Amino acid sequence: MDWSGLPEEILLSIATRMDHLSEYIRIGAVCKSWRSALLVRPPPLHLRFPFLLVYYGMWRDDAFYSPLERKLHPMKIPHRRRPKTRLGSSSSDGWVCIVHDNVDLYLHNPFSGAVVLLPPLICDDYFEYARKAVWSAEPTDPNCIIALLCNRVYYCRPGDARWKVLNTSLEFVPDAIFFNENLYMLQPWCGRIVAIDPHQGREMTMAMRPDGFLQGMDKLLHLVAGPSAPMLVVRHMKNEHETTWFEVFRVDGTLKKWVKTKSLDEGMLFLGMDNSIWFSSSNLKGCKGNSIYFIDHDIYFLVDYLRIFYLEEGSFGVIGEIDRDIYSYEWIVPTL
Repeated sequence: MDWSGLPEEILLSIATRMDHLSEYIRIGAVCKSWRSALLVRPPPLHLRFPFLLVYYGMWRDDAFYSPLERKLHPMKIPHRRRPKTRLGSSSSDGWVCIVHDNVDLYLHNPFSGAVVLLPPLICDDYFEYARKAVWSAEPTDPNCIIALLCNRVYYCRPGDARWKVLNTSLEFVPDAIFFNENLYMLQPWCGRIVAIDPHQGREMTMAMRPDGFLQGMDKLLHLVAGPSAPMLVVRHMKNEHETTWFEVFRVDGTLKKWVKTKSLDEGMLFLGMDNSIWFSSSNLKGCKGNSIYFIDHDIYFLVDYLRIFYLEEGSFGVIGEIDRDIYSYEWIVPTL
């Protein structure tokens, strides 16, 4: 029997019953006709559960960690030179930003293999370096805007010859996201957030410091693009490595303030070192909404643990040990 001629409806019915994305990908690798059929529509939601991109620096090959499988998968990076830095990014669309020697940058989809080249970064300040990249749409869209957080904020479109400096009142931007085509930027230490349209350059304060909030070395701030409004996650730390509590706020656009919430809109938050994403928990078997996935590092046993915090109950759980010697990590939603 010629399996390449299997009716598309039957093939999709089989593929969508797979438990893990790796099985779905193996089906598409059987032949060209099967791959073409699976590319017609995105994988079902349960197969796009976020992966953790684990980076080991120069000494080991990088990998994907699947929380559902609790398993590491090898990761292939394009180009012959080994990337020196991967930038934290809002990777809900399956792309990451990779930097060579703080000059050459490109966006890469490790699932499809697609690459979008970016202009070289030429800085006047010798000590300036790229820390994070975010983008407003699919990077293959010519209208997509890529913002790069350095000492200053730069932006460009795919195909541009150079980066432009974004005019903003903030002297330093530790975190930023795109939401409704505006770039939301966090002011360090206080939780104030401003939004700016890169096209027009008009800046607006969207929310001031949350009530009763005092920033200190025992707190980490994560800015997340929620389904209906930007969210601010305050992560309380002990001894700089152990998470003890979480608070979540959302922007009230009418009151121009942060409002504390116990709801994640039937979703889950995934907090990385420099990126954080929201993901819907609807129709996901075995996954509980209003939960936060994060990494804690055990400095005594040198092990990184993937943990979960249940926002409504205020309780913690442990998913499992990931690996040792992790250099950095970020979350990504797989796309094909």
